[in-house]
Amino acid sequence: MRVFVDSSTLIALARIGKLEMLRTVFKEIFITTAIKQEIITEKSPDAEAFKDAINQWIKVADYKGKTAELKKYGLDSGESSLFLAAQPYDRLILDEANARRFAEAKGLKFTGLIGLIVAAVRTRKLTGKDALEIITKLAAGDFRVSTELYLWARGEIERNC
Repeated sequence: MRVFVDSSTLIALARIGKLEMLRTVFKEIFITTAIKQEIITEKSPDAEAFKDAINQWIKVADYKGKTAELKKYGLDSGESSLFLAAQPYDRLILDEANARRFAEAKGLKFTGLIGLIVAAVRTRKLTGKDALEIITKLAAGDFRVSTELYLWARGEIERNC
């Protein structure tokens, strides 16, 4: 299954040194040129990790259409580019509320980073120990995760270990 990943997921995983987790879960990982521009900036402390991943295992997809047309839905250019590049059978990894609402309205398959981690444990692609470490680091950092979502994920991971 192909998966298209938004910049917030990539940045959050890179900040905790777990970008490679995506390779464990998915065979084909895509970003768009707009997402690539968002994550590879001179200001990014993880720019080199992103460049290495793009050179080795993250594929960059082109997209047709204008991202500006989707801004009226509250989407930024990166999120818009994902919707223009992905096919109906692809999965999207999205954490921003506007992007998730848009995907749901369009009937597209999507999950957020926390849901992805729980699913990876359920399918035995990630150990419970590793998953708990990841969600704890995400919650302790600047990745927005509610207490309710964190507790749900922790419970699901512990049940599936």
